[in-house]
Amino acid sequence: MLNLSSSSLCLLTFLNTTTLLVHTHDFVQVAIIEDKRLDESSGLAISYTHPGAVWLHNDSGAAAELFLVGMDGRTQAVVRLPSAKAVDWEDMCSFRTADQSWLLIGDIGDNERARSQTQRPCTLYLLKEPVVPRANGVPTITWNVSATIRFEFEDGSADCESVAVDTERQEILLLTKTSPQKNGLYRLPLDLETPEQMLTAKKIASPFIPFATALDVSPSGRTMVVCSMLNALVVTRTPSQSWTDAFASPGLAMDLPPRKQGETICFDQTGQWLYVNSETPRQPLWRVKLPAN
Repeated sequence: MLNLSSSSLCLLTFLNTTTLLVHTHDFVQVAIIEDKRLDESSGLAISYTHPGAVWLHNDSGAAAELFLVGMDGRTQAVVRLPSAKAVDWEDMCSFRTADQSWLLIGDIGDNERARSQTQRPCTLYLLKEPVVPRANGVPTITWNVSATIRFEFEDGSADCESVAVDTERQEILLLTKTSPQKNGLYRLPLDLETPEQMLTAKKIASPFIPFATALDVSPSGRTMVVCSMLNALVVTRTPSQSWTDAFASPGLAMDLPPRKQGETICFDQTGQWLYVNSETPRQPLWRVKLPAN
């Protein structure tokens, strides 16, 4: 019988014709997320407005709210979004363009693949990054959503847990979560002005990435990282390449810290480091060095 360590087994997830190399790294545990309300962390994004902090949100069944958490693991603020609905929030990302930082939240989970027919359609919420006032204790504030983006996948309903923004190409990217032969990378145009949008996500690639749980694109727009519950894949593109072209070349597989149910990943502001954490209460926030090409 073949005997594989858990590390080796998780790395096999991305070992296929589109994977060039496997990297193993030392990981730094930054903190334990202390807030017990963060019991099903499903979205993670670096803050551009509040240095030394990240944004987190829970999965399905939670309120439409965000948590600003410092690198000490303590909640600094809670932001409620009264105009948003939390059917099945699965991912979020942050990005900066034209001297404004933004958050994009993905209400995109669809385990039954029925949201287009029987439930509220998949929705993205675009908002300017909240500015949290200085206050004693942990303030709770409300914040407005700038745009509500309802969309369908062009080839039918799909479960999706991964969303990111490429500011260089001005596009929103979505990666579906399914068997490796059927998943897809989809594109939506990034429109920061229109408050109500109805769009169709166009498929631009069919990468062999089993059961993706999170996605992010570096601030430069040149590097994408996709994670599963166990490990990650890094894909890069040149200035002249589309993501369709980039996925035609080999990617880099890298292992991630051990997590109970890892569904989050994000770049830091420099694009050189990644942060990851996990569902269930009081999980570590990890910092991971991005591998060199």
